[in-house]
Amino acid sequence: MPRSIFIDCEWYIGGDIFLIGWAYSARSQGQLYDATLTQSKFMRLLGGVSYIYFYGPDVGVIERHWNIRLRDKFICINLLKVFKHHFQADSYKLAHIEVMFGIYRTEVEYKKSVWMIWKDWTHPERKQRLLKYNREDVINMMRLWIRVRNHFGIQNSYLIQEKLK
Repeated sequence: MPRSIFIDCEWYIGGDIFLIGWAYSARSQGQLYDATLTQSKFMRLLGGVSYIYFYGPDVGVIERHWNIRLRDKFICINLLKVFKHHFQADSYKLAHIEVMFGIYRTEVEYKKSVWMIWKDWTHPERKQRLLKYNREDVINMMRLWIRVRNHFGIQNSYLIQEKLK
């Protein structure tokens, strides 16, 4: 089975990334930020990976941030696009889709105001809450993908057709 990675980025207006959460599995996950947020460390995470899963514009933001083309080397799957193709929802915000499929968060504060993400990143005690939120984004996206894929019987052949070009 091809190796996959799930990524979730946090960035400032203009595209400067300050945090990348990643997961291969619920037990193998982590985050790049501050001194660890480098292009070489990010590219090492992609070693042996075939599929990059994300939700929304994250791959494009990474490509612009480091002036690289991930979509030429990996099968980049925007789960937002996949979900819109397979089911109707009142909202396609990740938190709403999670609830639809029985996944609930412990950290919901940042789903109310994206502005708080940028503000809290600069405060050490609140930064920990933001790190937890990002970790939950990545793990929940992975859990959600497994549920949606199994529910709708989505095959890799479909994903290859829908990859980011």
